[in-house]
Amino acid sequence: MNLQEKIKEVRRSIVAIGFEPAPNQITILGSGFISHDKIITCAHLLNNLSEEQIKNLKANVLTEEMGKDLDRYTWMPIGLLPDKRDIKNDLAVFEFKDQKPGSLGDLNLALSDSEQVEVGQGVYFIGFPYAAQLINDGFGITLVANKGMVSNIKRDGSDLERKRNWFIIDAISNPGNSGCPVIDMETNEVIGVMSISFRTPSQVVKELDIREPMHIAGAKPINLVKGLLI
Repeated sequence: MNLQEKIKEVRRSIVAIGFEPAPNQITILGSGFISHDKIITCAHLLNNLSEEQIKNLKANVLTEEMGKDLDRYTWMPIGLLPDKRDIKNDLAVFEFKDQKPGSLGDLNLALSDSEQVEVGQGVYFIGFPYAAQLINDGFGITLVANKGMVSNIKRDGSDLERKRNWFIIDAISNPGNSGCPVIDMETNEVIGVMSISFRTPSQVVKELDIREPMHIAGAKPINLVKGLLI
């Protein structure tokens, strides 16, 4: 498969995660993806939420591809699984509640062995950056793909087993991509979970809360989440 075909293969497995602060309103926190019939995302999406808001989180799932670049999404309630929130490694695992995608088993993305990842490996990531802004600007739900390569690999210096705890990706990741999968361009398997977009204060519009993106992003190696899926 070429890259276009690989993206088409995984795009239905990517979800936006949000909650309703008020009737007929939705706040989108970030992205996630489906694997092992669960939803994998970043723990930091929950940092500023109340327990009630966490209980009422929803995933926006692509439920119909209508052709001619038209897609239909459906908000489905999700629940944080007990003991499946790893704050240290910024990972969390959810499950669908009463409503599930009809083809849930077909949406599971394959997880790679992140210990085998090497610097220079080509990757792409796909998520919902600036989702709320794009909706407000009239673009609707917008799934965005980016590509780059693994430019550095870090290990946890405080871990006696020296586990890999960061992949530095040579690409621009924007707010809203947190929780989206980082996917190997050859195998189309997930090697990591996008966690950080490095940004600097704007030098153009200093009085606004705008950040200029750096061409560096940080992802958590996928092996760190496998223990949460058991």
